[in-house]
Amino acid sequence: MRAVHVTYLGMLMTRTSPRAGRLAGSVACAFILVSTLTSAAVAQPSGSDSAARAAASNCLRDENATNHWWCNNKAGIRVEWDGETVGYLNSTTNWFTCRYEGDYTGGGGPHPFRWIYTLADSPHRSHGGWGFVKDSDVYDETNPLPPC
Repeated sequence: MRAVHVTYLGMLMTRTSPRAGRLAGSVACAFILVSTLTSAAVAQPSGSDSAARAAASNCLRDENATNHWWCNNKAGIRVEWDGETVGYLNSTTNWFTCRYEGDYTGGGGPHPFRWIYTLADSPHRSHGGWGFVKDSDVYDETNPLPPC
């Protein structure tokens, strides 16, 4: 039997039998399918995140408490102070006091350098649980919050 060299999706394959051809085609199809699914997964937020983002609006000022702005956010987000985790926000709605434009958060979103100041629901380290969360962990628009 004669070997035939085939280039498929940038890969050089040697086809020596019909079975090898089917295998090469199956591998290529699997590669394309995985690439497509991965791209789609990256492009779309997960179910609960996409629903929360769709329902997002502006953070709302609490008329009964000075400097409290209520915002919808991801549950279980870290509250940080000076690079250290000082606690977590457990619920999906929390109050925040102000916004700070500073270091890159690594979270993307419309404000990749914005941090939001709050008190952790479950403080466990220094600074009494006071610290910052990434703006990208907050679904609502944080522009209404005053600068810190």
